[in-house]
Amino acid sequence: MSEVEKSTFQNAKFGAVTVSRDEMLTFPNGLPGFERCKRYGMIALEDENPFVRLLSMDNPSVGFVLINPLLIWAEYDPQIGKEDLEGLEIAAAEELAIYCIVTLSPVPQQVTTNLKGPILINTRTQQARQMILVDDRYHTKHAILAAGQASMQG
Repeated sequence: MSEVEKSTFQNAKFGAVTVSRDEMLTFPNGLPGFERCKRYGMIALEDENPFVRLLSMDNPSVGFVLINPLLIWAEYDPQIGKEDLEGLEIAAAEELAIYCIVTLSPVPQQVTTNLKGPILINTRTQQARQMILVDDRYHTKHAILAAGQASMQG
């Protein structure tokens, strides 16, 4: 892989981080509250699977933990409008990846996921945006551990 296809940036927690082109995401409007941070590296750490890190390439102290919500909530079905898909230039379902932001806690029962604000990624162009759902089924703090236990019992 050539240097053109890689980018290295600084992160407060991980130091120098190098990502390949397919791990770089662009949020044209930033994320709510972090509008100035438009470029991110998405990295998967083996010991944190199924979580991934979304690290700002513009601000070394900005980073998020993400998860594919379908791994925990198989019935997760956000109503994504045609205009949202067109805004990301998504032409086919195979080009869409969905992640949600995780809020960590030292108490495992308090680790939550924001299902109301999924991050949509066009896997072809690496363009992304966070949308806010107008859907009462989802809120900003769904407990991951409770969902995992419910699916084991169900």
